[in-house]
Amino acid sequence: MSINNHQPAKGFTLLEVLLAIAIFASMSLAAYQVLQGVLRNDEVTRTQVSRMGEVQRAFAVLARDFQQAVPRPVRVSGEASTEVIRVNAAELQSEGDAVAFVHTGWLNPGAQLPRSNLQWVGFRLMEGKLQRLSYLFPDPVIGTEPQEASLLSRVTGFKLRYWQNRWLESWSDTSRLPTGIEVTLELEDYGSIRRVFTLVESGS
Repeated sequence: MSINNHQPAKGFTLLEVLLAIAIFASMSLAAYQVLQGVLRNDEVTRTQVSRMGEVQRAFAVLARDFQQAVPRPVRVSGEASTEVIRVNAAELQSEGDAVAFVHTGWLNPGAQLPRSNLQWVGFRLMEGKLQRLSYLFPDPVIGTEPQEASLLSRVTGFKLRYWQNRWLESWSDTSRLPTGIEVTLELEDYGSIRRVFTLVESGS
């Protein structure tokens, strides 16, 4: 005579399985939300770092060009003139203020390129961008279009002031450079940013 000693198999009830699934789903959802938050924060941080780098590079270019400005007259419409600085916004088709001048320090190692180390540059506001204009030569050929480079985007205002013993809202004596220029940029995200640059060779 045999005796059956097998015990009934024990397992999870349906209620326990459903509860475990619900807990796992809740934990998965929480983990996903945390991950999404981390990814969003990382994207925002990278965007802000990139934007700050763009702002810093724009002001570095402004500083370099202004600090190497020289009072070198340029031809106007092919004719000789005493003009060393241009501040007429209409001439440069700017939607804000505008300025153009000649700066030195344009690298030409060993004078290998068919140009000098002088360069005509200008700055203007166009379609929400701070643009740098430049020619290969200080006295460009009539009809030659300048090269355009976008320095900074999302710009809503470009304002200049000029220092000559006091701050001036405009500059009328184009035969000489001011001793300093104040640049104020209005940005969509950072608001108003102001920088002052000294023109070393103002000739004053």
